[in-house]
Amino acid sequence: MGLRILLGGGGTGGHVYPALAVLEALRLARYVTDDHDVLYVGDAKRAEAALVARAGTPFRGIATGAVLGRGPLALAGSLVRNVKGLMQSLAILREFRPDVVFVTGGYVSVPVVLAARLRHIPVVLCLPDAAPGLAVRFLARFATHVTVSDASATSMLPAARVVVTGYPVRKEFQSIDRNAARARLGLSDDERLLLVMGGSLGARSINQAVANGLGELLPLCRVMHVTGEDGAGWLGEIRAGLPAELQVRYSVHAYLHEGVADTMAAADLAVCRAGASVLGELPAAGLPSVLIPYPLAGAHQRANARILATRGAASELEERDITRLPALLRELITDQDRLTAMRQNALSMAQPQAAAAIAALLVRLAAADPPKPVADGVA
Repeated sequence: MGLRILLGGGGTGGHVYPALAVLEALRLARYVTDDHDVLYVGDAKRAEAALVARAGTPFRGIATGAVLGRGPLALAGSLVRNVKGLMQSLAILREFRPDVVFVTGGYVSVPVVLAARLRHIPVVLCLPDAAPGLAVRFLARFATHVTVSDASATSMLPAARVVVTGYPVRKEFQSIDRNAARARLGLSDDERLLLVMGGSLGARSINQAVANGLGELLPLCRVMHVTGEDGAGWLGEIRAGLPAELQVRYSVHAYLHEGVADTMAAADLAVCRAGASVLGELPAAGLPSVLIPYPLAGAHQRANARILATRGAASELEERDITRLPALLRELITDQDRLTAMRQNALSMAQPQAAAAIAALLVRLAAADPPKPVADGVA
């Protein structure tokens, strides 16, 4: 009989993809062989709903709400939604009866973890970021184990429960061939590719700064611009207004759902926010980067950027200095020695077995603590 697992967490792609990567590892190892043994619980209004549906994984939405930085009325509404989410989670666990629960943070994880604790179901909490946010710090006390992307997080969590695994990346990031990826994109050996990524929510300021610098960047490199939904229209219009010889060097995409790993492997430099995925995907692809932490995302994006920057894999740029972005990109994209060093530093941080390690941990927990029978009448 296979493992029965409930997944949870979300808000952004950087929190959803680790859960899907671990599920992929469980399937590859044949611990999960039936979609009926998998359920993803999240917020139906956030990024996880679409990403999980695209992955073909069963999904259930629950109520949830942020509590940090809320006024009294908004806070009261969030508390009501979280209580409702807890009751929904209890009902889902009673119906689905998983062997183990795996969550990746975000406020939607709170009711799921509390419900699992009440049901005496083992919980593995994954911290994708370099530093824990409010939800993860709160939930760590209820988790059986907490997996972390970087050892620096250990001091901020219950040390006895922490397992350093690295950020779990999907299979496509575990067998990257840079030369083949560049050939598929039609890049010659001496041609440079700048990859601009605003993250799953897009990044208006990054999009605008790159647009302002296109006239200086395009003679130096090709630019692949992943804009997010809000940027594709107006940046597409800018592309249409470029001279023909520059249009062919600039491509605009709302999202990249397929071939993400190949594109990152082929690129020479990336510019992006510093969400959780940068700790796993940039090192796996060996991709040098300019990281611009989102100022309203709390301290975790700055911590993520600092990890890569201090290890020589990235350059960190503050949002307030974003007008300097085109000049910094020109400086880096023309410095092959520096790019080579950054690429090697990024590759040295890669932990391709993270998803498999977490999958094995989940299997061990499920075997050691099989689900308890649910008594009739227990809510």
